[in-house]
Amino acid sequence: MTTYKQSAVTAKEGINFVRSVVESGGSLFIKIEQENDLGIDALIEFVKGEKPLNKQIAVQIKSGASYYTSEKGECAFPVGNHRTYWKDHPLPVFGMVYVPALNTSYWVNIKGFLKDNPEATTVRFPATEANRFDLSTFNKLFLPGIAGEIPELSIEEAFKLARSPEPSETYLGLLVLFRRFADDKHVWDELIRTFIERPQSEIPPVLIYWLAHIPGHGDIFYFGQTPSPDTKAYAKGLLSKFRVKQVIKMLTFVDPEQQFGRGTLGQSVDAIISSLPEAEAMLHEIVHSPEVEMPIREYAVVILAMNQGKGALGDLQYLHEAGSWYAGELAHHIEEFGMLNPYA
Repeated sequence: MTTYKQSAVTAKEGINFVRSVVESGGSLFIKIEQENDLGIDALIEFVKGEKPLNKQIAVQIKSGASYYTSEKGECAFPVGNHRTYWKDHPLPVFGMVYVPALNTSYWVNIKGFLKDNPEATTVRFPATEANRFDLSTFNKLFLPGIAGEIPELSIEEAFKLARSPEPSETYLGLLVLFRRFADDKHVWDELIRTFIERPQSEIPPVLIYWLAHIPGHGDIFYFGQTPSPDTKAYAKGLLSKFRVKQVIKMLTFVDPEQQFGRGTLGQSVDAIISSLPEAEAMLHEIVHSPEVEMPIREYAVVILAMNQGKGALGDLQYLHEAGSWYAGELAHHIEEFGMLNPYA
């Protein structure tokens, strides 16, 4: 007896849902027929304001409760024998999991996931507001993300996401606040509150670069709304309240490999710390604090050396005697050249 399996019905529901979202959003959904399916179910051609963006992605669509765990708020599907095909595909490859019970779907960048998890046999990712894929998010979040544009959220929506415990939602909310609403003083309250109150592991590193827009440095580039002089002065006042605890926390964001150089996160850390009213006194205290980890003390003395030149030789010598060969090397450099400028 011929049968039509429920799994086929569910799979078709997922494809139809994604198709309806894409087409209702004004873009093109190009289905790949099953006999030609090598691990890709469709292509999406993006259109905005009736104009093609010349951007396409390939999508693999999974549908059904078996791909979603409500207790964990997580989606998952097997890599199977598609790893090489997905990894080497000429287009960005995204996975879509349609959850019938929620009448929504969630996306993951498969290529990005496989790059970060080269041995994974299952593509596993959280289902959040940041990667929800439906009619309400397609043109506000998903398409702008593909096009490299700022997501089209209201300031209220962005604040709500910024305060979420979910990292991807926090990042999305902060991104929109900074890029779309940088001239709102409450935005700077939120950005700096996030840095002060959240543990280092929950802070997106790019937040340091955003905060560095207040003092500025040679590699700061604005994209989106810019804060007015009045808003900048307000934010600078918030930063000026940083004390040794916040300066130490700021120094933890310096990359051990890149440290200080043009375009590094260390450059932003330096710009923020050097702009503080009591920067030199706080850095000196950190250098002379044995309870602080040596790498943090070394980063502190580097900033002192950049700002003081030979005036930092005493701090460098102290740290060298405390066990830092790096401080000794910096001292020799300054004795020879009289200054330290890693941005030259």
